[in-house]
Amino acid sequence: MNNAQNAARSLLLTLLVSSVAMPSLAQTMPTTDSSPAWLSLERGKIAYEAKDFGTAIIEFDRAITTRRNTFTLAAQRLNQALETKAAITGGDSIQATLAAFAEEDFIRRDYESLVKAAGASYRALFESLRRQRLSDSHRAYIEVLLQVLDYRTLESLQDSVQVFRTAVEMLARYPEAEYWKGRVFFVEGELSIANAQYMRAYDMRASLEIPEERYTILYSMADLHEVRADYVAWENVLKSVLAGGEPATGSAPVIDPYLGNAMITTLTEAGFDRFMTLYRLEPANTLAANAALARFYLERGRDAAVLHAALAANMSMTRIITMLEAKDRDYAWNGLDDCIRRVRSRRDMGGLLESSDLPGILLTLADALYVRGARAHAAALWRSVASMGYAPHAAVASGRLSDPGSAVRRSAP
Repeated sequence: MNNAQNAARSLLLTLLVSSVAMPSLAQTMPTTDSSPAWLSLERGKIAYEAKDFGTAIIEFDRAITTRRNTFTLAAQRLNQALETKAAITGGDSIQATLAAFAEEDFIRRDYESLVKAAGASYRALFESLRRQRLSDSHRAYIEVLLQVLDYRTLESLQDSVQVFRTAVEMLARYPEAEYWKGRVFFVEGELSIANAQYMRAYDMRASLEIPEERYTILYSMADLHEVRADYVAWENVLKSVLAGGEPATGSAPVIDPYLGNAMITTLTEAGFDRFMTLYRLEPANTLAANAALARFYLERGRDAAVLHAALAANMSMTRIITMLEAKDRDYAWNGLDDCIRRVRSRRDMGGLLESSDLPGILLTLADALYVRGARAHAAALWRSVASMGYAPHAAVASGRLSDPGSAVRRSAP
């Protein structure tokens, strides 16, 4: 979105939030279908937070309908524009097609003046063009292109008319609104309908404005399967998270097998401090999935527990180490206990260890190492977790030191 559009969006959202607290204002606000799809989505979210689920569903449905109608019409206008002589002359190139339209509608020097005035901004040029006297097909082409550029960059269209056309078709879908409908059904206890909505949103993931939101959909699906106690489906969804947010296929490894084996060997033979000295994994959307699968596999006696726990612990520690290095230029990794001590000594990093769930992740890793036979290294991690003092993990870690056999977990019946 450009600055003007962002300013308009901020103003409308400010009024919208105010309307929740001030019913009299809400009665005067326009709620017609002329509202943009994103505004209906935001209205729905606010109604959801206020537990007004009926209104939320209405707004999400309105957002879906508005988005579909807007881009269905845009697709029709684009198709008509592409049937003209200028579009055919431009072939599959967006730029060549624009040039062909410009040659029909402008004297060269006039067009060059518009290009010069716009500078390096394609959007400024397109906005300037739409204010000129254009042929209907040229205007349609420009206006549809501007609609798409609200959601996609010009570079992402690869100067391809076919990619442009596909983008218009994809934007007729609104997976964000479909997902939020699913959240309403979930809190209302309609789990089957919620799951269908989540699946619908996930199937539309290529249309997401922020591609990483596919992970949000998958984690919500996992929560739903956990409520149902359908752990086969739950595990498969988390495997999809590990597969980069795409459907998991077969038994593909979550990390290069050689790297995974090397990491486990380091952990079991040299311990956690050496492991963190040799390996650093940037935190990713897979951290929570690895942590959850580590607990799940450990409770069921599956060997994969130690690898997933190692990945989650490494990602968590890498995040903390990076933050500590940014705040303390002299900091260098000197072991887990030294890192914990430094973090806890800083007021600006207070609560970081607990909020990152690091104590729980390290406890799971220690238990997995014990089961794997690396008992001395497991005990070192238990002592570190106990020293953090965060409930309930510190007490559990202290109990492990007294009774190491309690590390052998069992799943609930």
